[in-house]
Parts: sequence; structure tokens; C-alpha cells
Amino acid sequence: MSESVVGFLQTVLAFVLVLAPLVFVHELGHFLVAKAFGIGAPVFSLGFGPRLFGLRRAGTDYRVSAIPLGGYVRLAGDEADEQRTGAPEEFLTRPKYQRFLVFIAGASANVLTAFLAFWLWFAIYGKSEIPRTYPVVHSVETDSPAERAGIQAGDRLIAIDGRDLEDPETAVQALQMDVLLAPGATKQVSLDRGGEAVTASVVVGTEPRDGSGYIGWQLAPGGPTVVVGLVPGAPAESAGLQVGDRILGAEGREPIPYLDLRLLLLKSAGRPVALRVQRNEAVVDLSVTPRDEGGGGKVGAELSPALPVHQELTWVEAAGESVRMNIQLSKTLAVVLKRLVSRELPLRTMSGPIGIAQYARQALVAGFDTFLWLLGFFSLQLGILNLLPIPVLDGGHILILFVEGVLRRDLSDRVKERVMQVGFVFLLAFMSIVVYMD
Repeated sequence: MSESVVGFLQTVLAFVLVLAPLVFVHELGHFLVAKAFGIGAPVFSLGFGPRLFGLRRAGTDYRVSAIPLGGYVRLAGDEADEQRTGAPEEFLTRPKYQRFLVFIAGASANVLTAFLAFWLWFAIYGKSEIPRTYPVVHSVETDSPAERAGIQAGDRLIAIDGRDLEDPETAVQALQMDVLLAPGATKQVSLDRGGEAVTASVVVGTEPRDGSGYIGWQLAPGGPTVVVGLVPGAPAESAGLQVGDRILGAEGREPIPYLDLRLLLLKSAGRPVALRVQRNEAVVDLSVTPRDEGGGGKVGAELSPALPVHQELTWVEAAGESVRMNIQLSKTLAVVLKRLVSRELPLRTMSGPIGIAQYARQALVAGFDTFLWLLGFFSLQLGILNLLPIPVLDGGHILILFVEGVLRRDLSDRVKERVMQVGFVFLLAFMSIVVYMD
């Protein structure tokens, strides 16, 4: 069997292994809350399409269907073409608060799954922390936004728009969101200048080459960036990088600090980046081409400004880390959605089915730890995105409930059907664009 066929089969398998359980959990949430209220559920299906086999119990056909991509639940009296009788078990006869809880249960099940996945991940694998230190401005370019704002070499960066930069990963996120993806925006930068707190107002410039944000500072070099992990088959591994390599320089800049290297890779999607690497006692020159993922260049390598310190966690500590991770990812998604709506970010920032399948395959090949993390990540995304107030999604149904509550009457089936058709066309067009960009 050829390598391309094996890769395709791995991609399909990984896509099914990620998507199927998340959709199933989502529908299970709707089902369990509906049954708890005594609402009829004629069908609960694992998979879609023709019924293969199953059993009927307590008025529900528990079936396994032919297409193994999640599942669905059908509630009594919820379909427009059903002959409704007004019976108590019909969904639309129930109070609005019960219908609301049924609608929100799917997303809640996904958020709970995300919490459990990250909880298990932290409990099994612990966490690795890299030394926390505020980045320092090494130099400032002439006539740059940084110079015009009064930023000086030697200034220590404390925060951007109130976001603390002591944690290197938080600093990368802040510099990406508040600089690279925010050309033309005005940012408040908090600095420490010789022990004195200074605030600078910086108008982010535009990089002529790629249109990304530009400030014009270079961050002080620390120790070489260390490669601590690789995704099999990703650009970093294909370029010859190895775990334990120390990156001395990039694009002729040597040394290059951790944050500047990360930002350089983010801005270089599809363009080769020359690296100088120390491997044991040898110095090796490599070229890596970051892949465009989510609007930024990614090479499939876990980079650290120093060798991380590993810490085992108790189950209680792991639960706290899971909550923190879910909150952090939720905030990032909220920022991305806001900037998509305001057109500050291009639509290609979103990943469609092809992108998700590729991520899933990389995670499956990398190992159970990476796959478990990705499962939690996508479960959280699915839960939050389903609550968007778009007809067809759960959030759209909740919006209709809200409108009906304000009007103090139910909308007609005809109006609801038209609203759902509009929502379906919108989602179909949106997904077509995302798939095309994938």
C-alpha cells in the first residue's frame, strides 16, 4: 500500500475518531436532559444514514446507523412535518425553560468533555513550565512606531493592553493578537525603565511585505531557543530539526531571542526561514518553511526559551489546570470571533473539515497525549460555536426562544422554517468558503 494511501486512511480515521465522539456527546447531552423532563425521544442514533441495527426501549429506538460521524436525537413533536397532538411528551408543548435547558445541554456536554479531557491530560502527563521572565527591548529601529512612542533599549515589557507578559507563552499570544494581527491599532504598553513604571501609547504600523502589524523593536536575546517536541511529518521534522536542538539564529540574525523567533515563524507562512542550529557540539544550517495554520506560520515544533521544568500534578491540581486551560482557550476563541466579525482577521483564520482532519492525523501520529489534548480543544470549540446566535445552531434556537419570550407568544412554524432555511444557507455558504480556503 502506497504512503499516500496510508496517509489518506490515517487522516480519515483520525477525523472520525475526533468528530464522532464529540458529536455523539453533544447529542447525548440533548437526549439526557430531554428524557429527564419526560420529553419523548423516538430516535437516538449513533451515526447517520440508514439504520443498521439497534433496540427499542421505553419509546426510543436506540440505533446504530451507517455513517459513523457522531449521531443525532429526534425529539417528539419537533419536526415540522410531524402530526402533532399536543401530548405532554411533545417537545413544543413544554415550558420555554425546559426547551432552553434541552438546547443548551449539547454545548454543555461538550464543555464538560473538554474539562474532563484536559483534566485527564494534566493528571497523566503533568505540566512543564518554562522560566518566567519579562522580555526586554534590546534595540529600537529608527522612525519606527516603537521609537515614536518613546520606547527605549533596555525597557522591560510588563504588559500590552493590561495583559501581563511574564509567562513566555502568554507573551507570544499577546504579541500575536495585539501586534501581528492588529495593524493600525493603538496599544498601551506598560514598561519598567530602571525601576520606574512607564506607559507608552503605540500605534501599530503595517509591515509592507505581508500586511501584518509592526512595532520595530527587537527583544533582548536570552539563551538559545530549545526544540523540546516535534510533530511527525510536520515542516520542522521534514527540515531536519531534532529534539534537543538549540536554535542559535534565524535569517542571518544571531542570536535571536525566543519571542522574536516565534513571531518570525508566525509571519513566514509558506516562505523558507534559514535557521542555524547547535546539535551537541556541531552547528547545522537548516531551512524550514512554516505551514499556514489559522492565519499564522506553524512548523510543528514545541519550542522553549529554556529547558522546561516538569511537574507532576495531583488530581485536584489537574482539575484546576483544566479549568485554567479551558478559560484561556475560550478567551482566545472570543477574540478571534470578534476580530472575524470586525474583519480585522481574514476568514482563512478558521479551519474547515480538511484542516481539522489534518490536525487530527498529526495528533494521532504524535501519540495519545497530543490526541487527547486535541480532543479537549475541539470539544470546547464545538460547544462554544454551537451557542452562536445563528439559526440551525443551538444558539439560533435559543435566540428564537428569547424572541418568543419577549413577544409572549410562539412564532408560527412557517416563520421558524424560513428562519432556519436562511440560517442553513448562511452556514452552507460559510462552510463552502472555509473548505475552499482549506
